[in-house]
Amino acid sequence: MGNINITPLHILGATLLVAFALEAADGGHAATAQRADGRRLVWSDEFDGTSLDNAKWQVWGTMSSTDNIYTNDARTVQVTNGLLRLRVLPSGRPDKVAMLPRGLVTRDRMAFRYGYLEMRARVPYRRGAWPSFWLQSAPPPLRKADWMSEIDVLESFASTNAAVANLHKWKGKAHVMLPGGEGSVKRAYRFPRPDTLNGEFHVYAMEWTPQAISFLVDGERFMTVPIDEAHDFAPKPLAGMAGFHDPHYVIFNNEVFTPGHGWCPEGARLRPEDDPFPIDYEIDWVRLWQKDGEERF
Repeated sequence: MGNINITPLHILGATLLVAFALEAADGGHAATAQRADGRRLVWSDEFDGTSLDNAKWQVWGTMSSTDNIYTNDARTVQVTNGLLRLRVLPSGRPDKVAMLPRGLVTRDRMAFRYGYLEMRARVPYRRGAWPSFWLQSAPPPLRKADWMSEIDVLESFASTNAAVANLHKWKGKAHVMLPGGEGSVKRAYRFPRPDTLNGEFHVYAMEWTPQAISFLVDGERFMTVPIDEAHDFAPKPLAGMAGFHDPHYVIFNNEVFTPGHGWCPEGARLRPEDDPFPIDYEIDWVRLWQKDGEERF
């Protein structure tokens, strides 16, 4: 098993230019676009309507805690003013801490293999908050590996200034991630001005090729992980890198660290008496760009 090579690339963070042409279509607008690398816009959600597009999204229980209430209704999931808002609220019950949405996924709607995936969002960076933008390998028959792969484009573990990327493998109770543990500084993008971060929109992205997966914030490439067999990071029964060449689907979560979670970073636990609600995760858009040979299902 080779050593994993995780390469920070802050100095190579030039943003690729994108040309947009907006055309009137069916009373709204459809974006036709191409990036400077030749990739074309093949799938997106601009959240311009007044409700979630059920042709693109479904509710799926990707994360859970015994002391939270999960409900995807108008209280916790809102599409308004061109934004998708995932909202965490107080539970209103003495036996529960918070009310929040279950995961929003494209699981049975859209999966893809290779390409450039990005979102523009205002993310909660604060104690107790666990927002994420991530992917899981699609279920069989699309998935060929005998284990499930996970690509984390963004997680913030109750941090005030860090967005963390990661790769995971899962098979039953067996689990392994990139070396260094959750929240590792080796995989973190740290914002230079954390005092204003909670009020700002930023663009979080991944570029996925047959050779590697790269992670970017605002066009700055901060980590690249090779996904060839020489850079495997797991023993049996999770050996190999085939899972990172299977189609994956997109997931959004706005989770919180409550006592009912089995795992929580030190000092990250939500304290309702000190940490004000609501906790909002606002997504402006999500876009997938691909070129010939990169697939969508």
